[in-house]
This record gives sequence, structure tokens and C-alpha cells, in this order.
Amino acid sequence: MLVRVKVFTHIVGSGATVIESRFEDQVNEWLESVHGELKHITQSESERSGNGHHVTLCLWYVPHADETKA
Repeated sequence: MLVRVKVFTHIVGSGATVIESRFEDQVNEWLESVHGELKHITQSESERSGNGHHVTLCLWYVPHADETKA
């Protein structure tokens, strides 16, 4: 089993929400493009002084056998 991780990181501006940004679209587009089995998801958030929130999303997955040959 070959487990891989995809890390998304995003800074949400002060007063903005994650829904208002392209962050959700980027994650969904990546999920549509990868064929495999999702194993684990983590999310962390931290306050950035003057910059809003920093969001990190990690997705651990096992790609299908045909996608490991590259």
C-alpha cells in the first residue's frame, strides 16, 4: 500500500469566510481529479495577526494502481 498526502494551505483574509474563497473549489477539483481511496483527513487553523486565519487541510489517500505509475 502506497499512502500519499496532499496538503492544502490557505490564508483567509480578515473578515472573510472560507466559503467566500476559492479554497473549497480547489479542494473539490483535486478530489475529482484523483482516483483512489481516502484514508484520513486533518484540518488545522491558526490566527494570523493582521492577516486573518491560516487553514491547513491534509488528505491522506491510496491512489489506484494505475495512478502510481508515473
